[in-house]
This record gives sequence, structure tokens and C-alpha cells, in this order.
Amino acid sequence: MSAFDPHSNDAMFARVLAKLDEHGEVLDEIRKAGQQTEREIESLKSWRDNFQGRITVLAAIISLAAAGIVSMIVSAYKG
Repeated sequence: MSAFDPHSNDAMFARVLAKLDEHGEVLDEIRKAGQQTEREIESLKSWRDNFQGRITVLAAIISLAAAGIVSMIVSAYKG
């Protein structure tokens, strides 16, 4: 039986495979973090769209109220 040679092709190939596995694990972690970030971004976009819609409705209500008040003042002034 021969002694283990750390410089043999088999030993180097095993080290390369081990490094590839390590990189694969790191890539999986990065991928998971990226997916989580995408979910958070989508959540923020949804919140922003909801907020913009509420502000638009509020602006329309304020405009209608202001128009009604101006109309009442003009009617009172004419009458």
C-alpha cells in the first residue's frame, strides 16, 4: 500500500471539489439573501403605492371641500 501523497492528482482534485462545495454554499446564501431583499423591496413598493393612492384620494377630497367652501362664499357674497 502506498503512502498518501498530498500532491497527487486525486488529492488536488478532492481539494478543488471541496472548494467548489464551499463556493456553492456561499452562493446559496447570497441567493437566499437576494430573494429576501426582493421580497422586502416588493413590500415597500406595495406600501408606497398604497400610500400614494391614499394621498391622491385625500388631495381630491381637500380640493372638493375647498371648491365647496369657495362656492358657498361666492353664493353668500352675491346674495
